[in-house]
Amino acid sequence: MTHEEMERTMQFILEHQARFDANMERIEEKLDQLTVKHAALEDVVMKLAESHIQLVNSHKSLADSQRRLTEVQTETGERLDAFIVFVEKYISSRNGGEPPH
Repeated sequence: MTHEEMERTMQFILEHQARFDANMERIEEKLDQLTVKHAALEDVVMKLAESHIQLVNSHKSLADSQRRLTEVQTETGERLDAFIVFVEKYISSRNGGEPPH
């Protein structure tokens, strides 16, 4: 290999190394940006998970309240029915056994 060929080869290697270094620098910058965005995304996902847990707990609480309300409404209906029967008996006994008009 002549001196001139060796210089061209060295120049070629140096140019490629410079391009490689520049590319690596850009890649590292992009990686840093992605790392920041990834951390922000992790934060958003954690907040979303916490919100989901709160929503599930609220839904369970609402379902329990609905169940209790249904039970109370049933009990109230039964008590109202018993009261209506009592009043009807009371009225019919005052009317000499005649049903109210």
